[in-house]
Amino acid sequence: MSIRKIKVQKLTREAFAPYGTVVDWPSEQEADRFALRSSDRFDFFPKLGSLACDHDSMQVGIATHYKRPYRTVNMERHYHTEELMVPLTNPIILIFAKNDGLDPNEEPDIDKVEAFLINTTQGVVVNTGVWHWTPFAVGGDSRIICIFAENTSAQDCDVRKFPDGQALEIMV
Repeated sequence: MSIRKIKVQKLTREAFAPYGTVVDWPSEQEADRFALRSSDRFDFFPKLGSLACDHDSMQVGIATHYKRPYRTVNMERHYHTEELMVPLTNPIILIFAKNDGLDPNEEPDIDKVEAFLINTTQGVVVNTGVWHWTPFAVGGDSRIICIFAENTSAQDCDVRKFPDGQALEIMV
């Protein structure tokens, strides 16, 4: 078995742009760009991102991801929906690799995988077709909110193993 090791990087809008949208509190310099609404009761950014799917309804789920080794031999993608993931209780590490379209014969490329640390003040919207894998909990078990098109986990989840017995290990 060959193991490719990658380092976790900080989640930024620029670094994550090939995979989707970062949902995070904008800096003071970004406040106008994200249309800050402010009053004596709240500060509100009404649109930090959007979530698209080919269906009429979305589903909201919650999961607990248990602390486990930062290693995988699999990745998955969805053909018909974007996916929102927001950690609630502990940070998570997510891995991503771009695809070259929605070719059903395409395999995830282990040499193009990147890992991001997502804190409990952040979330990500993963673009349709982007290879990713289930969150790795950091600092203990992590509960997350997950939103995607209705029945995605049962009807639109293309899971693939890396070819030739390859594995990916994330270095924290």
